[in-house]
Amino acid sequence: MANNISAGVAYSDPALTALYLTAPVDKTSSFVLGDSDNFVVCKGAAANITVTLPSGAAYIGRTVTLKNLSGTYTVVSASSNVKPLTSATAGTTILTAAAGKWATLVCADGTNWVIMAAA
Repeated sequence: MANNISAGVAYSDPALTALYLTAPVDKTSSFVLGDSDNFVVCKGAAANITVTLPSGAAYIGRTVTLKNLSGTYTVVSASSNVKPLTSATAGTTILTAAAGKWATLVCADGTNWVIMAAA
């Protein structure tokens, strides 16, 4: 299997940077998802957290896991571009107001993000 590439091994090819996962980042207010944000812990203390998810063909297949630590505030998308676990209809809800809720989203088509796993 000479064509397999293992994650975690240093390569100089910039096209392979998607193999590297970064440490979780904490967010306490609304934010734009950064190119290196793989895991985000949302700690809304005063309001719901709105996430601006990237769009475009370059993001197809990109994944991100979001976790909500607030029992009071939700995590929502800035656009109606998130398809929940149980529907193909895009909306804005990502996580409800319950501490410990999490979701892994995958950019499906350059516009919509699909929740593939959640609890």
